Amino acid sequence: MKCCCPSKTQSIHVASYRCVLTNKQQEVFERLARHCNKFAKLIPMSFVLGFYVTQAFQRWWGQYTSFPLPDNLMMVVSGNVHGTDERGRLLRRTLMRYANLSSVLILRSISTRVRKRFPTLEDIVEAGKNFASENVWEE
Repeated sequence: MKCCCPSKTQSIHVASYRCVLTNKQQEVFERLARHCNKFAKLIPMSFVLGFYVTQAFQRWWGQYTSFPLPDNLMMVVSGNVHGTDERGRLLRRTLMRYANLSSVLILRSISTRVRKRFPTLEDIVEAGKNFASENVWEE
């Protein structure tokens, strides 16, 4: 379906075609446009768009499911960091706090809810995920 009002992108292309390109470049562009138009009828645009959306979603989902969850690490830490004294307990708590901190930092870039809950790194410190003396990163 053709639209009678061109978009900004179309207007930019038309203006650059008419004002910027030389006659030889216009001929090359026209041949390229005819070539693309000939093959555009072979593969429906909805198929190409569906393929693109599927690929983009699979990539996003792969990134979302690839970061480790803290509960698996908790089992490893509790099984391997021994000691019932204060030092062992403090080491286990620190390791799990770092694991939770890394999860929060990852989820801040993915989830809007987590970004709203922790908009700045100071909010993460206030929530107890990290101490102010440990802040070595920049926003």
